[in-house]
Amino acid sequence: MMKDNDYISKMKKMYTVDPGVVDDLNWFLVLAGAAGTILCVLALAYWLIRFFGFLFSVSRGARSLKDPKFWKRMAVALGLILLFMTGSVFTLLSQFYDYMEIWGWGG
Repeated sequence: MMKDNDYISKMKKMYTVDPGVVDDLNWFLVLAGAAGTILCVLALAYWLIRFFGFLFSVSRGARSLKDPKFWKRMAVALGLILLFMTGSVFTLLSQFYDYMEIWGWGG
């Protein structure tokens, strides 16, 4: 048990986050946010093209509307796109970081 506590104290010293570094990289975070927004919009546009392409092929009779593999993939893809577009991914990461701080990993 003593060995576990020693390991945790070493990890706390090694992985502390310096807020000054984040402040210095503010310009990079703004550019990364802009790139992320563009990528999310492109992913949503690609998703819409695939969706309407599928509906078009269904209307021509080339594919069946009852294609569970397609619907599952599209639902997962839309869920991931919306998770990133709404910023929920970063909210989850922020909450995880807050819990880590509560548990004593913040230094």
